[in-house]
Amino acid sequence: MSSHKTSTVPSTLDYLSRLQKDAPKDVLNLQTSMRFGDESKYVTATFDPKKYKDGIEIIHITDVQYGHLACNVAKFIEYRDWILSEKNRFVFFGGDMIDAATAISIASPYENTEEPQGQVYRFCELAMPMRHRVLGFVGGNHERRGAKTFGDLGHLIATLLKIPYSSGKQFVDIHYGKHQPFKNSLWHGGTGSRTKGAKAQMLHRFMTQGDSQVYWVGHLHDVIMVGDVRERRDPNGGGIKAEKFAGVMSSSFLEHWGTYAEVAGMPANDCQMWRLKLDAGGHWELTLR
Repeated sequence: MSSHKTSTVPSTLDYLSRLQKDAPKDVLNLQTSMRFGDESKYVTATFDPKKYKDGIEIIHITDVQYGHLACNVAKFIEYRDWILSEKNRFVFFGGDMIDAATAISIASPYENTEEPQGQVYRFCELAMPMRHRVLGFVGGNHERRGAKTFGDLGHLIATLLKIPYSSGKQFVDIHYGKHQPFKNSLWHGGTGSRTKGAKAQMLHRFMTQGDSQVYWVGHLHDVIMVGDVRERRDPNGGGIKAEKFAGVMSSSFLEHWGTYAEVAGMPANDCQMWRLKLDAGGHWELTLR
């Protein structure tokens, strides 16, 4: 038996108590609606400008694929610790947080470090220190790898971390200063597109749904930003206002070489996550980290 399994993995007797011992208390009172079973499709987060005087930042963490042999766990911990280093940094989980290969999934379980259930437990241990910063979580195709035999593994992750979850889309409204609200749409993403143009089309199709200011996807392990402008009637009447909005795709924490991506001839990429910065005056910008 490996040293990992004997020294760091708790037994069924003490796992939950140890996990909850490390759980930080909530710093925001998240309001949820559009409930479907245990899923929350709509989340509202309110920030006090007096408490967050220097603005707020929200970073997209997606496609970690924890449990895959090529997952860059050290990079995930680096991002987590960076988020926790400032009180005004928060998170959207974009899906595929674990790899969860099974005997009936597309990928081989031999590419994983342990079974999907163990990946859930170990990922939650790593993510628990920042659970109070997670504003939303959408599941991906890797969480759904368990659907035919166990169920959507994203439900279990969200239950253990006590965070709002949707297996499809999720809408997150941020009330902060003059942002009343700043509207976000989260979805893991879809299609097997390989070219930048096809990937951008998938993202832009998502951007045509709803009235959000930023649309967030992952899935394709690439980095894309699409900016656009839409016409809005002036609420005061008598004119049309040009409203900017954007869609972003963040990449992955999975290394390229020696993985299915390399075998399939896909281009190499690096870990790059999009970050939204809001100030109380109503301005916003997107940057990469």
